[in-house]
Amino acid sequence: MTIKLIAVDLDGTFLRDDKSYDKERFSHQFERMQQQGIHFVVASGNPTLAIEQYFKEIKDKIGYVAENGAVIQDAKELLKEYIFENSLYQETIQYLKETFTETGLLAVNNQGGFYDKRESDTFIQDVNDYYPKVTGVDNLVSLNQGISMLTGHFPVSLYERISLQLNTEMNNKLQAKASGFGYIDINLVNATKKNGINLLQNRWHILDEEVATFGDNDNDQEMLAFTPNSFSMASGSRLAKKTAKHIIGLNQNDSVLDSIDDILNHKL
Repeated sequence: MTIKLIAVDLDGTFLRDDKSYDKERFSHQFERMQQQGIHFVVASGNPTLAIEQYFKEIKDKIGYVAENGAVIQDAKELLKEYIFENSLYQETIQYLKETFTETGLLAVNNQGGFYDKRESDTFIQDVNDYYPKVTGVDNLVSLNQGISMLTGHFPVSLYERISLQLNTEMNNKLQAKASGFGYIDINLVNATKKNGINLLQNRWHILDEEVATFGDNDNDQEMLAFTPNSFSMASGSRLAKKTAKHIIGLNQNDSVLDSIDDILNHKL
């Protein structure tokens, strides 16, 4: 079966640990993708503003499944956005702050991120490194900005507890998944990378068997599960490696680019 859509996670997958990738090599690959009618999609926990920074030259030629599927775009065209209802957003922030007091929280939408000014200097520096536009606010609970994702820095030991408690407390309206580097992303239950990719598939008339997905963490699980052409990094989470049909090398060694070469040369 010919591949017609390649979807990649960024951190720990497409990008090296220093956030770089071989731009010259990928530029040649992208030209060949266009020649072969293959769509390139970035499926990431990052907002579109951050994704665009990595792909400035082709940002209007790719698909976006941003914020774990909360924001889906075909180039510049916004197709779908999952926004927290205000009452659910406030309830979730209050619950997290009361239950997990050591946690730093960032509220994210398609324009940037927002944190409480009382957060630690370490957390503020961390989110500034990851997000292109973050703003400190006096009270995160009262924020009225159309939030589509929450991300928090939690002790890894709390991950399963947080996931179970959130699903119980919020009546299964939310899901919490590890996204790497000690962060857990919280989205509305239907905001998944799989659902975002499926929306683009329907738009472009692409079958599941014609999709290749690459990821490394729990928030990639759904998109690794639905296609036979799914690839986890060797350094991926236990769930990612268990779910993917194939395991490849390391992000540091440009293993995703190696697999893209195989796809372009019809070796996969």
